[in-house]
Amino acid sequence: MITTITLNAAIDQVYEVDSLAVGGTNRVSTIIQEAGGKGINVAKVLKRSGADVTVGGFAGGINGERIRQLLLKKSIPSELIQVEGESRVCLTVLDSKKSKVTELLESGPEITKQEWQAMLNWIDEQSKSVKWFALSGSLPKGLPTTAYTELIDIINANGAKAILDSSGDALRNGIKAKPFAIKPNEFEIATILGKATVNETDLLDVGKRFVDDGVEHVCFSLGEKGAIFVNKDGYFKADAPKVEVVNTVGSGDAFVGGLLYGLANGEEPLEAYKRALACGSVNAMYSKIGFIDSQQVEELMGQITIIKL
Repeated sequence: MITTITLNAAIDQVYEVDSLAVGGTNRVSTIIQEAGGKGINVAKVLKRSGADVTVGGFAGGINGERIRQLLLKKSIPSELIQVEGESRVCLTVLDSKKSKVTELLESGPEITKQEWQAMLNWIDEQSKSVKWFALSGSLPKGLPTTAYTELIDIINANGAKAILDSSGDALRNGIKAKPFAIKPNEFEIATILGKATVNETDLLDVGKRFVDDGVEHVCFSLGEKGAIFVNKDGYFKADAPKVEVVNTVGSGDAFVGGLLYGLANGEEPLEAYKRALACGSVNAMYSKIGFIDSQQVEELMGQITIIKL
């Protein structure tokens, strides 16, 4: 069993237009509506990979009920804590002609102290029976930047393992709790280091520091450039397989889903890394967010070579 946590769940609404006219009238050719938020996207990838997965987090209002219904349609069980505020809608506009993606993201509800305590109590009980967790996404209003730190501390104390995928202070503080794995991108690491940009040497140096501090797998996702991985055995690099890109939204979440599926099922780290890259690449081939085809994942895994640096 795997549990994914989405503290700021959403309805993902994808509109496809022939050519986006900013300031003009646009006619939508295709509409896709899904339950969303990074942890939910991870859960969708895990489900399509064949994993037994449950979704946790917060959901409120009419949108929250719709999120639950959309998860039920995909046969993904959820134990989302009811909150007073209204869950958000995230709109993605795909420009077919220019192959451009535009995102409009609502901020979501403000979480009260009582609602957060309910989450801490729930994660404590859940992590006594579930051994693998994905903690993904930004923090909703009302939560401290140490929110992931608190969750990881509880998960670790109960002998379970967490993969963290966030940004800014939420990521910086979460790393201090020693999650089993993290998946930052170049921008997120640059922010932590206080730099405008980072190079490969920066990534290797900070990756080693994180591993020395207790993070077992540091996975730097580099988009179309592939990924760099750091663990106790050294530094590893892989190029992304070449695919026809339709929509990259959710590819980072698919990467986490592939990584988590591999590690939870006892794959060797390098094999799990290949699965992560393959899942992220397959997601980019579709307009849906957090979508993979398992056969395509296996095919791409065979095309990925990981080298030790």
